[in-house]
Amino acid sequence: MRGLQAGLVLGKGDKGKLNIAALIGSGMYWAWFDALFMGAFFIAGNAGHLPEMAAVLTFFVGALVYASVFLAEEKARKVLEGKTALGVIGALGVAGSILFIVSGVTFSWPLLLAGGIFSGLFMGFLGLCWGGVYCKQGAKSTIQYLAGGFAMAIVLDVPLLFMIPVASSLSFAIMPIVSSALFVLTDPSLKGYASPVSAKPEGEKPATFISRYLGVSASILAALCLIMAGFGYLQHLVSFSLAEINGGVIIQAIRGIVAVGSFAFLSTMPSRSSVLYRVGLLAIIAGFAVMAFLFGTDLFWIAGAIIISGYTVFDILKWAVFSSIANGQSKDSLKTIAVMRIADAVFYIVGALVAILLGASPEGTAFSAQESTVVGYLMVIAVVLLLSSEDIWGLFMWKKAVSAGGQHIDLASCSEKWGLTQRESDILVYLVAGRTKPWIAENLVISENTVGTHVRHIYQKAGVHGRQELLDCLLNSQSPDSREE
Repeated sequence: MRGLQAGLVLGKGDKGKLNIAALIGSGMYWAWFDALFMGAFFIAGNAGHLPEMAAVLTFFVGALVYASVFLAEEKARKVLEGKTALGVIGALGVAGSILFIVSGVTFSWPLLLAGGIFSGLFMGFLGLCWGGVYCKQGAKSTIQYLAGGFAMAIVLDVPLLFMIPVASSLSFAIMPIVSSALFVLTDPSLKGYASPVSAKPEGEKPATFISRYLGVSASILAALCLIMAGFGYLQHLVSFSLAEINGGVIIQAIRGIVAVGSFAFLSTMPSRSSVLYRVGLLAIIAGFAVMAFLFGTDLFWIAGAIIISGYTVFDILKWAVFSSIANGQSKDSLKTIAVMRIADAVFYIVGALVAILLGASPEGTAFSAQESTVVGYLMVIAVVLLLSSEDIWGLFMWKKAVSAGGQHIDLASCSEKWGLTQRESDILVYLVAGRTKPWIAENLVISENTVGTHVRHIYQKAGVHGRQELLDCLLNSQSPDSREE
């Protein structure tokens, strides 16, 4: 096994190289996800609401798995770290997928329930496993293995879609065991969750624990919940609708193009990532705005394509944000990722069930326009919450001003006054935020020696001899007396 693992690793020990096992394994995981959302396991054409109920059940059990990180942490960690346990989890994923296929043919709710339990266990534990890889180096590893995994998933999906339904479904069904095996074969140095097991402080409120201990702000969490509820609503309309949607294949093709394009963009221009993320968030809002006018028409797929494109980008943003928090701010990275996945699962279910109860349909109902407008407003609120979050601005360096000691510091003006280069200006943001040199090196993909050189240049140009003097200088430069001068 060790020899096979070495053969699957490109440039082992070189952080700039991709691990092939991790890339393909991550892609297998998300390709299986695609199959679940496309209802690919339900080869009968008249399966009714069974495919959507399968997704809801899977997400519900997945949420329980994520919650186990808080309720039974030691046991959960044993599963995540155990090769045999992960093999069993992968096998359960295969069994659950096959049970979905059989339940779709026999219309058996008991088989569907069993399939949801098994598939949910796979989705939950492997989601946490791959989440550890994504957060190992913060946003950098997210781009490599999450965005890369999305792109790989499309490559795996396309040939299977041209097979006969039974062959396609069975091919997707074996992906869980392959994904589990490839995770086991992945270089251990790429796996995250190195934080020690730490109990939640006695008597601390959950909200305080999430924000102080796990580093997750309320605004980011609220935005995630709203957007995932909207996603659940959309999935009911696009993927699980009982009505045939014109352009359904086009929607999937566009999503694939966006996934591959996002990976290429983020890999070649990581410093411009904020541009892609903002466009993705705007696409979600725009899609829901257009949807109100397209219900019941042959052009409904256009709204779905726009929204799905935005959600593809948002998924990368979501993981990048939480991975960066887990990597640089959280005291327990496993729990930080678990919180994000719980919010994902619970509010996807909420959105899907609301859509079912409202009778949402691409053909439209008496209140279709009003419903989509409300969801669109919720997406606007979510985006405002995201863009108002200090974590978002800091992590992706969209902000060049900070607050310290109750004063507002304009870093852009200070950088210009001192004549800092662009790289030095970037490092200044991190220095003021309290980041260490190793952390800065990891996130900017440069060596610690290079960071040290840039820091010395910053100190020289600012006329200081250390970080504290730099902060004092920044504060003094923003004082009322200095502004009057």
